[in-house]
Parts: sequence; structure tokens; C-alpha cells
Amino acid sequence: MLEAQRAAFFADLPVSLAIRRDRLGRAVLMIEENAAALCDALAADQPNQDSESARLTEVLPALAALRAASDGVSSWMRPERGQSLLARLGRSGNYTEYLPIGVVGISAPASMPLLRTTNILASALAAGNRVILKLDAASPALTRLLGELAERYFDPLELAITAEGVLPGAGCDLTVTSDPQEDGDLTMARSGKSPVILGRSADFAKAADNIVARKRLKGGRAPLAPDYLLVPEEQEEAVASWLWRAAMRPGATGTPLTDAERERMAHLLDDARARGGEVMEAAPRGVGAPLYIIRHASDDMLVMQEEIGGSILPLRNYARVDDAIAVIHRRPPPIAIYYFGREAAERRRVLDHTLSSAIAIDGRALSMAKIDRDLTLNVGDGEAGFRRFSRVRHVCRPALSRFRRPAASEGGDDLGDAAPAMR
Repeated sequence: MLEAQRAAFFADLPVSLAIRRDRLGRAVLMIEENAAALCDALAADQPNQDSESARLTEVLPALAALRAASDGVSSWMRPERGQSLLARLGRSGNYTEYLPIGVVGISAPASMPLLRTTNILASALAAGNRVILKLDAASPALTRLLGELAERYFDPLELAITAEGVLPGAGCDLTVTSDPQEDGDLTMARSGKSPVILGRSADFAKAADNIVARKRLKGGRAPLAPDYLLVPEEQEEAVASWLWRAAMRPGATGTPLTDAERERMAHLLDDARARGGEVMEAAPRGVGAPLYIIRHASDDMLVMQEEIGGSILPLRNYARVDDAIAVIHRRPPPIAIYYFGREAAERRRVLDHTLSSAIAIDGRALSMAKIDRDLTLNVGDGEAGFRRFSRVRHVCRPALSRFRRPAASEGGDDLGDAAPAMR
């Protein structure tokens, strides 16, 4: 069920306002049309509660939470821009958007199970997620009833209810395992590798300059360093050549590798060669560590599976941009995505059909401080609950005027003092 839900989730991106409201509306109908049966089930599971008290303390507040989410989600979904005049007029290049996380696993609490589970469900559905719900063993009557009702109102690829077994938390993108008001109840899936997508309309020379500057910083160990490139299949040789040229120009000195790091990189490069990769070495004078460019990279290579922690840049080919997006989907959502290209429709497709904590358009700078702050999930109901079950993504792109300062001079930039290798 988990993998089926995840495949359906990616096929559904972007999750529209209409889809979110439809799911919340069906959740309202599920409770509203079966309120009497739900009250009886709650009373059966909790000897100290009768049907009327269950209606007042759980059923009616649960309906209110779902309706509030349906009413508020349109404003919660709006991208946020800065406070400057240009930002308020919509002309600023940068903004923050709220994306679904993916598949949310919920282990329902034992006390007030319908109300508290519905509060979590309202936030998760408003944020555009799919849900696997495991009810507590102390609520057998409610578990049986909700299991039957969910099948009538939802496709199991949207909402699946399980009564037995262990919640598949290791595979879910976010897992809620206890009281939703406690910080320790959430487990996020680990982040995947940060890719660069080079569109066919990109200026490859300028893109190579920017990518190499980012990859050189701290010898490839910087938090936002690109991990691999997705390049048009007919342009791989040209892109590799531009990257090599950029890497051979004088630039940031970088940090020398330790013996252990050098040994690990050699192991990764040997593995890539053994699996059909072509390794190009760029080792200019005055640079702490060479940059290794791997052509014909494939998913079975260790460099595509493990943390690199060094100046290795694998190149993956794609025929269509949807193929590049599919490669990203095979891994946990990355912290950062870099997109280079001047085709508006392709750029929009990348924005709509990928997940990440940040995305940089045409070399814009990213701030690790902002991303660190927003990787921490909020708590609460309503809009705070929506934020809690959303992936915050910072979209960094040139302003409409196209006039901007060089990336290396912008505050908070992960490049620090690194200068581009080519101009």
C-alpha cells in the first residue's frame, strides 16, 4: 500500500485546491452521515462515555476541524513573498511555497481517538498528503467502523486504515506516532541527494560556472552542494566539457582531503569505472582537491546511492524532462534542487512536479539558515497544522527585471566567499 500511495501521490502533483477540498469534504460527509454510529462506537470502546457525550466532545469538534481546514486551505496555500514594495507587487524573484510531504503515517492516539485523529487528518489532507492510518488497539469498535467507512468515502490510495501490524513508519515521508502536540511525535524521512537539472534551453557555460563554484566550496562538503546532474542525453559531452573547463580555472582554494576521504573517493571512482562510467579529472593548481566528473552515471553506482562528501559530480542523461523528474522521485525528496533553463513551461513543470526544501532557478543563491529553520515542523491545528504537514520550499529565481547582485555576494548564500570559476 505504501508504494502504491507514493506512486499515486507523485502522479497527482501538483495537488490542486479542488482536490484538497474534495478530500476534506468527503471526510466531513464520512463523519456527518455516520455520526450516530460513530457515537455508539466511541461509547462502546470507552465505558465512561455515552453516545451523547461522544457527540459533544468528539464528533462535533471533529466536523468543525475539517470544515475549518476546508475554509482556510486556499489562503494557507498561497506563496509568501518578502515585505518589500517590489515583493508585495509580485515582482520579487524569491518566494516561499508550501508543498505536500507525500505519504503520512498516523498512529492514532488512544484518548479522544476520533477528535485527535481527525485534527491530524484535517491538517494532512489540507496539505495535500496521502494517509495511512493505524488506530489504537484500545478502540476496536471505532477501528472496525472507520475501516468500513473509509472504503466507502475514499480510495485506499488516498486514505488507508489498518487495524493490525506495525505502521510502516520507516517508509512513510512523515510519521505521527503519539500526541500531536508534542515535538517528539514526528519523524521525517531523510533527505535525498540534491540534483541539478539542466534544461535544453540553459546557457551551459554559465551553468557550469555556477555549479563548479558551488561544488568547490568546502571540497564538496557544503550542505547545499549539488550531488549529481541531470542533462539532456545529446548534450552530455558538451556539458562535461564545460564543467571541466570551469573546474580548470583558478577559483576558491578549497579544503584538502584527509587520507580517509581520499581513500573513500578512490573507492567511489573505481566503482563508477567498473560500472561503465567515464571519469574526467580537473586538477588546477592552487585547488585543494580535484573535481571528478563522471559521465554515463547510473543508479547502480555507489556515487548515486551513498553520500559523496567530496568533489565528485556524476552526470545522468535524460530524454525528456519528465524522465529527469522520475529520477528525482526514486529517492527521498532532496534539500535543494537547481534548475537551469529559459523555457517557462519546463520550469513550471519542474516546480509543480518535484518536492524539495529549496529550489534555485538559474543559479540563484540559497540560504541554509532559512532552510534549517523551516525543516523544523510547526505544531498546532488550523494553519499551524497545515504548515506542520507541508514541506516548506524556498524558490530562488532572478527578479523580473533580471538585474541582481552576483550570487556570491548575497547574504546567507551557501557559496560564502567562493568566486565563480569562469566569467
